[in-house]
Amino acid sequence: MKPYHRQRYLFITGGKGAFMIPDFNNMIPELHYYIHRKCTPNWKIDANVIPFIDITYVIDGKAEYNIGGHIYTVKKGDLICIPQNTYRAAVNIPEDLMECYSTNIFLRDQFGQEARLPLPIISHIGIIPRLISRFHEIHEEWLQRDFGYMLKIRGILCLILYQISNLILNENHLSQEDPRIKNSIRYMSMHYSEPLTIDLMARQFHLHPVYYGSLFREAMGMTFKQYLISLRLNYAENMLKSGEYSVSEVALQCGFSDIFYFSKLFKEKKGIPPSGMFPPERRKKKEDTILLPGGKEE
Repeated sequence: MKPYHRQRYLFITGGKGAFMIPDFNNMIPELHYYIHRKCTPNWKIDANVIPFIDITYVIDGKAEYNIGGHIYTVKKGDLICIPQNTYRAAVNIPEDLMECYSTNIFLRDQFGQEARLPLPIISHIGIIPRLISRFHEIHEEWLQRDFGYMLKIRGILCLILYQISNLILNENHLSQEDPRIKNSIRYMSMHYSEPLTIDLMARQFHLHPVYYGSLFREAMGMTFKQYLISLRLNYAENMLKSGEYSVSEVALQCGFSDIFYFSKLFKEKKGIPPSGMFPPERRKKKEDTILLPGGKEE
């Protein structure tokens, strides 16, 4: 019997309360069909139940869609997301012909199970040049079909799914676009091991520390200190998993001068002690080590 795996979810908190969304980190998209659609006066989509997910981004004009028995008039700046196994039909509006990018995709998790996108059927996201450029990239790869083109398309699709889910589901995405916050995150990711403080970062942007702290928290959903600790622990986890460093070396390289504080904090946040992150072969080697008289290792 094939094992059954439930779709994983993330718990999100924001200004509108707490809610659950599928874990996008484990989604794997596969392109079934792509078209840069420029509607003609006689254009239409015949009625049928689609076996794929239809993601269509309208960049000009209008059209009328019948989705699951409901009529929608879509316009420039709308993102259409029609779930798998849904009734779909569409006709043009002759006086304002639609132009759009349309992708039909299959979406699965790392276990091969079908996954769904938790997006509204219609979302008005406006015209976003960066998103349009992503569809242009798919357009080029789909037509040229060079070596490894589907692998490259899969990567571009991941970027598109991230961008649209961030726009629609992440309440803080506008705050995170603040160049001061983006530059702060970039700086912190490069200097996480240094003694960073909120006063130091505020001075870089000529802001009062209290205002900077408020700005940071609004954008990131946590305080400056909480984010810095989270960043350091994530780097520490990555180093430990390599098996190339001792716990004390990892602590020092990630900005923790007190190894006992580091170990306590790591276990509190990650659920296991730092040594539990070592690869299996290193843990086994450590368990198999025999101590000789005088404390020397064999």
